[in-house]
Amino acid sequence: MTEKEFEVIESIMDNFDFDNVHKVMTLLNWKWVLTEHGVPTKSELRSEARRLIKMAIKDKTRVSTGGFYVDYLPEDGGWVSLKFVVSEWDSEINSQVA
Repeated sequence: MTEKEFEVIESIMDNFDFDNVHKVMTLLNWKWVLTEHGVPTKSELRSEARRLIKMAIKDKTRVSTGGFYVDYLPEDGGWVSLKFVVSEWDSEINSQVA
């Protein structure tokens, strides 16, 4: 891991609002399969987010689990984004002209 990658990870971890994620998960009683005691603790959330960020940087791709999405975007030498998504939907638009 480069110094810049380390700095990016620390910046995300310092600024992401894990408290709000924990509040939402508690409100929704959102449990992870591997969490024996129910809703993940803030420490578990932070640990999983860090693991996903490292994976996305290493593989230069998007990774997601348990509501977390980490995107690695190659523009400008690499941009990393951490999101917690409660609901999402997408649909393909057929680009063929009839």
